[in-house]
Amino acid sequence: MSRTEARQRWRRAGSMLLVACALLLLSAPVFAQARPITTYHGTVGDTQVELLLIHDWQLDGMSGYLFTEAQRKPVPLEKTPYAEDESLLINVLGDPLLPTAVIALHPFAPGAKTLRGRSIDLRSREQQEVRLERVTRFSSDERDAYAGDLLQGQADERFHFRVRARKERGEHGGRVDAITVFDRDSGEPVQVLDGLNLFFFGTDTLQLDDFNDDGTLDFSVTPMRPDDPSRTADHRHYYVYRQDTGSYDREPQLEALAAQGVLKFGSGGSVSLRPQNGVDYRAGTIQWRHYRFVTPTRLELFSESEERF
Repeated sequence: MSRTEARQRWRRAGSMLLVACALLLLSAPVFAQARPITTYHGTVGDTQVELLLIHDWQLDGMSGYLFTEAQRKPVPLEKTPYAEDESLLINVLGDPLLPTAVIALHPFAPGAKTLRGRSIDLRSREQQEVRLERVTRFSSDERDAYAGDLLQGQADERFHFRVRARKERGEHGGRVDAITVFDRDSGEPVQVLDGLNLFFFGTDTLQLDDFNDDGTLDFSVTPMRPDDPSRTADHRHYYVYRQDTGSYDREPQLEALAAQGVLKFGSGGSVSLRPQNGVDYRAGTIQWRHYRFVTPTRLELFSESEERF
């Protein structure tokens, strides 16, 4: 066997292993987000703020988001190492290139009921007092229970989003029963999607993207199986903002494609489908069908392609 043939055989074996792992995960019971999230309300100086701290216990790292009523957009916090019962210094990434501020919390412990410290503007060096009180701790520990609203990690010029999640003691996975869409100008809720049964992924419960290229964020979610509440459904649900109704509604065209295989989204309203039977391991090929939203409400097939592996 030549070296090239050997490399191709290893690639095919690796691809088959990845697919087998994916199928195993789809058929297994699901568990909640692995990283506990604690939400806080309080003040930075005289400004009312909401702070989300996401604890990566595997790396002893802390990240999250800062949300103010003035901006109404989640501003990321740079992932930072921490040592328990010592100060946490975490950068506020309010600029695409450089941190704009640092929040110093001392002492610090994950999930603490009260946080005190300072916020330092990195341009002016102005310092303000930080006073925060815990609201909800979203933890996957089966000994914990929670019920509360959680800000999602993205927003656009029009909207920001929250989910209502809950978990009982003894359960591993949290569930989402409502999504609320907020107007960023007024801060008021403009739509509530209720009566849901979705898997809780923390701040990534809504996978936000502009599917139909109309300039407004859309989102997809992971529903639970109605016949087995311990497992997720076979494919995601897709919600698209309708300019004519001013609301988010399920997108049947995307869901029909998702039922056929794996979807991949690109720019300009493009959607690529890899059908479930589109992988030929003997030939080392993957078949793709490429669609595009030609209008915000109409999806059309425009080409097919073959990928080699």
